[in-house]
Amino acid sequence: MGGTINAGIPRVKKDILKKFKGIPTTVISDSLNRMNTMHAGIKPLITPVKVVGQAITVQAMAGCNIGSHEAIYIAKENDVIVFDARGHTDTSVWGGIQTSAAKKRKLGGLVVDGAVRDVKEIKKSRFPVFCKGITPAGPHKGWSDNINVPVSCAGVPVIPGDIIVGDEDGVCVVPLKRAKEIIRICEETMKKEKTWLRKLNKGMSTTKILGLDRKFKELK
Repeated sequence: MGGTINAGIPRVKKDILKKFKGIPTTVISDSLNRMNTMHAGIKPLITPVKVVGQAITVQAMAGCNIGSHEAIYIAKENDVIVFDARGHTDTSVWGGIQTSAAKKRKLGGLVVDGAVRDVKEIKKSRFPVFCKGITPAGPHKGWSDNINVPVSCAGVPVIPGDIIVGDEDGVCVVPLKRAKEIIRICEETMKKEKTWLRKLNKGMSTTKILGLDRKFKELK
């Protein structure tokens, strides 16, 4: 039985993506009430790193990677392939060949809830890859994967077209419909943090700045 392949995703204006480039994942996570943050097992292979792009999703059976090859050519410039590999790390589903192809297509990066290989090649290419593990064992291509369907990647739901932001701290998923709202909240949060730092530099304690003195009294 063949897999589901959807070539198109809803697109967002470039200025929205540009604004997210200046926002750390820590602020995005806070602005999303700590939700939509991929679990700590998803790490970048290269640093420093900053990825902002729309999600092209791949849903696969454990150890299968046929869909990721097709996704490379469905994706547009700066898109991020989000690969739901079911958290399987005994078999890699991405390597040097896919990395070379993705870089040639000018894709934004890869986030995979699974394992990769050819790490030396990937690091040399400077192509941003976030993954759960590394293993030399290769994949199979025995199943028909799904492309651009809703997936769960590292504990977070991802809809095709959602905005993926990744940096040294990890990966956040911004629901496309909430993009403008989250930018506004993030900008307010960053202004607040600058105020906190100014007060800290003037000698005020973090407990006073954050209102924790009152909280301590409430907790007795």
